[in-house]
Amino acid sequence: MTYHYQPEQEYESAKLERILKELQSIIEREKKRHMMDEHLTHSMRDLLEYEIIPMLEAEVNYDPTPTTAYDFFHQ
Repeated sequence: MTYHYQPEQEYESAKLERILKELQSIIEREKKRHMMDEHLTHSMRDLLEYEIIPMLEAEVNYDPTPTTAYDFFHQ
């Protein structure tokens, strides 16, 4: 007997938000570890903390709403 399950549909933005939370929790765990017990290299941790996570946050939290009337009329 075979069962056919309909995969649960998930928006790509929700996946990115989940990934972002996971990356942030990885960084928090790494900060709590002693230098000799860290799982990530310093360069990987810096790359995640200062480049990748901020870029993902900017994309996830992007708001296209114009902030001023000038922005609205001069696009």
